[in-house]
Amino acid sequence: MNRRLLIHLLIFAALIMIPVATLFTGCGGQKLEVDPRTFARDWMPVETDHFVFYVPPDSPRASRSLMAFGSVCEDVYEQVVRYLEIEVPEPIHIYQFTTNQDCEETIGHPANFVEAYNIYTRIGAEIGGAVALAMCHAIDPEAKSFPLIKDGLRTVFDERQVNVHREASTLLTQSGRWFTLPELIAGHTGGDEKVYRYATASFVAFLIQRHGHERLKMLWRSVLELGPSLERIYGVPLDQLESEWMSHMAQEAKRT
Repeated sequence: MNRRLLIHLLIFAALIMIPVATLFTGCGGQKLEVDPRTFARDWMPVETDHFVFYVPPDSPRASRSLMAFGSVCEDVYEQVVRYLEIEVPEPIHIYQFTTNQDCEETIGHPANFVEAYNIYTRIGAEIGGAVALAMCHAIDPEAKSFPLIKDGLRTVFDERQVNVHREASTLLTQSGRWFTLPELIAGHTGGDEKVYRYATASFVAFLIQRHGHERLKMLWRSVLELGPSLERIYGVPLDQLESEWMSHMAQEAKRT
């Protein structure tokens, strides 16, 4: 029997007791004081090629298993490896809470966090961005992880089937304003989180598509502030980098 198919069947058999809950809300990247070995002592571990899922032992019967969820995580892992050219030497641990309230009562608010090798999340839908960030944290747990880069990467992998340049261009046009690069660096959302989210995704995608993976890895590890880091690593002033990004966005937005 195909090894991956066998793994998926095992996930199905082991996790069919999990209930459906609400959607993921993202990952903050905070370091937690909570030790998962304490609250997850009796949780059931289920392993795939690159992940270990921990499931609460008292979860009621589910109408939806996590077979598809495990498969999605593995697919995201492969995409991150290809897109960012990184690979994590250890399994990523995903602690899955039945409800948002259970999660918050155990580890605090917000509900989702990324720590090196660990994801704390509610059972639900999209996890692409969480997996991508966990992989980046795992290869370099002490990295600064600028919010613009984290937010952009998260959206790139949460919206894997979306042309983020086209979506960003459309939303920016509809909103009647444009995010400048200094505004993105400062985290100014302009009161519109969705527009900001796609603008950061477009900028991060531009950095990778135009300048490659290695510079992004250097940026992830930079000890300087983001503005000076961008100018040093990409070798141009911020206004020129912004102009290149806008041109790239307009060009890529036209792709079918």
